[in-house]
Amino acid sequence: MANVKATMTDIRVIIREFSRGTSLREMERKLKLSRTSLRNYRDRAEASGRSMVDLLSLNDAELQAIMLKGDGHRGRDADRYAFMQENVEEYAKDMTHKHMTYDVLYEEYLKATDNPYGYTQFKAIIQEYEKNHDYKYHNVYEPGREMQFDFAGDNLWIVNKETGEAIQAIVLVCVLPYSMLSYVTALPNAKMEYLFQALSRAVRYFGGVAEVSKTDNMRQWIKKTDRYEPTLNEAASQWCLHNGTELDECRSAKPRDKGPAESLVNQTYRYYYSRICRDTFFSYDELNSKLDELNDMFNNRTRKNKTYSRREQYEREERSYMLPLPPKPFLLKYTKEITINSTYHFQVDKNHFYSVPYQHIGKKAKVIYDAETVEVWIGLDRIAAHDRKHSDGYSTVEAHMPEKHIAYKRSKEMNAAYLLSKASQIGPHTRESIDCILKSALFVQQAYRSCQGVLRLAVRYGAERLEAACRRIEPKTASTYKRIEAILKNNLDDIPLTPSDMTSYIPQNDNVRGPSAYQ
Repeated sequence: MANVKATMTDIRVIIREFSRGTSLREMERKLKLSRTSLRNYRDRAEASGRSMVDLLSLNDAELQAIMLKGDGHRGRDADRYAFMQENVEEYAKDMTHKHMTYDVLYEEYLKATDNPYGYTQFKAIIQEYEKNHDYKYHNVYEPGREMQFDFAGDNLWIVNKETGEAIQAIVLVCVLPYSMLSYVTALPNAKMEYLFQALSRAVRYFGGVAEVSKTDNMRQWIKKTDRYEPTLNEAASQWCLHNGTELDECRSAKPRDKGPAESLVNQTYRYYYSRICRDTFFSYDELNSKLDELNDMFNNRTRKNKTYSRREQYEREERSYMLPLPPKPFLLKYTKEITINSTYHFQVDKNHFYSVPYQHIGKKAKVIYDAETVEVWIGLDRIAAHDRKHSDGYSTVEAHMPEKHIAYKRSKEMNAAYLLSKASQIGPHTRESIDCILKSALFVQQAYRSCQGVLRLAVRYGAERLEAACRRIEPKTASTYKRIEAILKNNLDDIPLTPSDMTSYIPQNDNVRGPSAYQ
């Protein structure tokens, strides 16, 4: 273990014990110091030519000059320490290089001196130097001057209701450094259309625009990094122009340039994430609705060691300095040229398909889309418009489909209630037959196609003949598609019914069980 600095209080306690004549062994037990260290202190005190009582009357600077070595550590070898002092700056600089380790530096140090420190003491001296030379500038922020933003390193998640798949949500944090008014929101991804949409939500939440918008060198913001004149992304320039703000970037690898944003990231983990870690969200809107609630709670709570909240300070001291909001929020639009294929659907990204009218199959069209909407244009005519979706699947407007596709789609959507309703329009016997066919299947869905076939017979033979055919079947539990079709094919529905036709073919006796026995 590396030696620990002795404080002046420690030294005065040691001198007091010497003045009382306490033995080295007893002092070792009481003060938790080795007898070797205690002898060193005793020797320095005696070498000064002063009594222990006189030493206690000296001020700290005079006592330190007598009892401690220049670096303030107990028992440190002067020659070894002198060598380290000459080279520690270089070692600390080497540690800033990527992939450099203390192990590698220590191997080089062992080759450079015949009287080395142990590894732990070597490392402690370098870390002490780094700590003493890590200068921090205290930024003073003006009201309404700056908005800082950054992405959180840890993502949140939403769940696809249909598949149960977990989908990541990127988290953006924005802060006004003067009042520390904060805004946290979730994005489907970090692409530019979502970033600028989120920034627009942030300035509307703040109720105004700061003079400067500052972040690090994210590629969505900076096209080419330069310390003095960074080249802005075209979309970033448009956003700044739309909102009347100026863009500023942090120096490369200098996160303290946006210290409030970095601090908000950590507070987001502790305050926001901890309060929703047990919740499940099924859409980005649902997640952002919860984050909006937490934004209000976070900004309205009284700040630590202060008597006011972030919101109160903002309203009192900063809002009047904010620039006015633009009439409409900024939306970054993209364009894409497509040829409408035989499926009359297209994609703007890899996950979701959007429909266009099937009459335009084979034509070239232009898709204009942003974070909220997707529009399709042929020339000056808009032929389709959809809400932007972020999950897998299809957005299909029924009016865009051919008639055959609509019929097929509706056939897949049929259920027992629909089939019974259609049968009732034909007649009571048809409805009764359909009801019996549905009940005859182990699973009602298995009988849907048979019922569709029966109802289709009304198109081929007419509703009156179908009703007459169903009337001939007794009991109705004997109804099947094939039996009804056979009656119509052979024109048996035209033959008048006789009483025998209405009589059950099952003989009546005490040994035959009826349906009630199988309930």
